[in-house]
Amino acid sequence: MFGVPDGMRVVPLDGPVHGPWIGPGVARHDPASVRAEALPKVAREAGLRDALGDLLRTYLKDA
Repeated sequence: MFGVPDGMRVVPLDGPVHGPWIGPGVARHDPASVRAEALPKVAREAGLRDALGDLLRTYLKDA
């Protein structure tokens, strides 16, 4: 799914355990956008956080 491009590597960063959250920004509307409401639900159901975490651990194990 994702990978590290040739000639590059993943390295752990020293710093706080809890870094900034990164995610999509959505303007407030009433009613809310169907896509804006669906995106977090679909990401949770697909296990996106776990999949990305597994990839990160895979690439950092050799760092």
